[in-house]
Amino acid sequence: MIPKFIRLGVVTILEIICEKITIKDIKIGNENEILKGVIDELCIEAESIIFNKINISNIKINISNLVLRFIFHNKKFFIDNCSAVINMRLTKDNINKTIFNKKWIKLKSLIESYILMSFESIEINNKSINFIPSDDLSDKDIKYKLQYDKNSISMVNNINQRKLTILNDKNIFVHNLFLYESYIEVELSSKIIFN
Repeated sequence: MIPKFIRLGVVTILEIICEKITIKDIKIGNENEILKGVIDELCIEAESIIFNKINISNIKINISNLVLRFIFHNKKFFIDNCSAVINMRLTKDNINKTIFNKKWIKLKSLIESYILMSFESIEINNKSINFIPSDDLSDKDIKYKLQYDKNSISMVNNINQRKLTILNDKNIFVHNLFLYESYIEVELSSKIIFN
């Protein structure tokens, strides 16, 4: 009964915080010991996600050391802070939909200033990102790659190596970033804080 209650709670939270999500699977690492209030691992797999106007093809989240507390006199349920490892895939369509959303217009403008042209879409090929110009007069064919370090992801010009940081967050640790022919895969970890 309790594992079903936890799965229902996870589904409810995800459906509240995401504008769109299709949950494929939820696994609880130590189902038989949940009454002790600790979940060693909670694995969530989902696809077709829109979170904070960011489009994501699919995602796998492994949450560890999840401590559940129930305060009886307040009838409140608490989740203490835990950590998560997140693997996600972003297709070129996901990236285009995200960049052209009104919420991310500043990011699009920042990229246009960096590449010195307006663009109407991006393409991913040869493990590089290409920007399709908005007008026929622009014929720039400069490719860009992605680099990451501990807390940031940057776009790098393949010719002059100039960088533009597109993610910089001290609460996120980037472990891997792979640029394939038509999508990007990112592995990162973060503390999850419940308020």
